[in-house]
Amino acid sequence: MAQVMTRMHLTWLGEPGPRVATQNTFRVVLILLLSYTVYSMALRYASNGFGEGNVPTYIIVMELVGVSLWGIWTVYSLCRTRQSIREQYSIPEERCHGCEDLCCTFICTCCSLAQMARHTGEYEAYSGQFCTETGLPGNAPYTV
Repeated sequence: MAQVMTRMHLTWLGEPGPRVATQNTFRVVLILLLSYTVYSMALRYASNGFGEGNVPTYIIVMELVGVSLWGIWTVYSLCRTRQSIREQYSIPEERCHGCEDLCCTFICTCCSLAQMARHTGEYEAYSGQFCTETGLPGNAPYTV
């Protein structure tokens, strides 16, 4: 997701923005992911000492809040990213007018991400790169 956002010059919320606001999108998304991972692991570790069925309510609530915020951000940013791609390439909604981005993102996140990656990268000409901000080699154009 972060690689597609970086290719499209989008912010960490999936919205178009000035270059200064979009140049660190990959890092911001990576920091969000790492922060959520540490947060959820810390809560999981804290709940281990209580045994199964005896976890305090405040830990359960904190886990639910974390999962909810992560899920809301993920769905929102993916919907906005998908919408930005459709707008840039003049791709009309075919079904679910007005909520197609939400439906596709919510029902099959992996498929939506793969579709956006294929649409914004020319993988036939440039091999994909795992640990780069755009997922493509440095000589590849950001968007196709």
